[in-house]
Amino acid sequence: MKRKFYVFMAIISGLIFSLAVFFYLNYGSGASSQDLKPLVVAAADISSRSILKADQLQIKQVPLSAYPQGGASTVKELTGRVLLVDVSQGDVLLSPMLGDPYQTGSSSGASADSFSLTVPSGKRAVAIPVDLVGSVSYKVKPGDHVDILITMDIKDSQGNQRTITSLAAQDVLVLNTGDTILKEGETAENPGSYVLAMSVSQSMAVTLGSEKGSIRLLLRNPANKETYTEAPIDPNVYTNADYFSHYK
Repeated sequence: MKRKFYVFMAIISGLIFSLAVFFYLNYGSGASSQDLKPLVVAAADISSRSILKADQLQIKQVPLSAYPQGGASTVKELTGRVLLVDVSQGDVLLSPMLGDPYQTGSSSGASADSFSLTVPSGKRAVAIPVDLVGSVSYKVKPGDHVDILITMDIKDSQGNQRTITSLAAQDVLVLNTGDTILKEGETAENPGSYVLAMSVSQSMAVTLGSEKGSIRLLLRNPANKETYTEAPIDPNVYTNADYFSHYK
């Protein structure tokens, strides 16, 4: 008698378990899917100043409760936007990380993925050659802002030649880096040149400096928007008694 009772209870328990699994699979998972929302993430590593293309993006389902502010739900929302920072595969793309192409109208003649659309209004893209020292050991990357120092030899009003260093431009946006093929055995990244967004007058001053002298980039903290008015200096500055008080 007891044996029949235990068998009966085992059957009932099995039925209850089966029903629980059935309801979870058919209703529980459905409720879970209703709590998910599509989120656009990077499908590959993408460098800053790139104009986003559909094949660089993918959709990931995330819980609604964990959905980030500024996220996008469709690839179409982000296609054609300019990426302001470097991202890695799988990174979430949020609205503060994106800008709009600097396009003045549909009659501009530029294709949707043209690099020219990443050049800010009123600026020009200029490539300048910069070596290891001049580029802060190649630490300057696209999206950074830099100041530009020019060192060159000039002649004064009396015809005497002297070497000066001048602050040629400030808070300049780095659009991209040049491509350089490394020699066998080299491991360090060597872009060779940098593409900068400058005004026409800045472009003229920096181009002259690169042709007649040398260039150094000063890497800025992105939060630092200060600019300075500094006269060009020459070696005589080191003999000035006020040197340390002015250049401390």
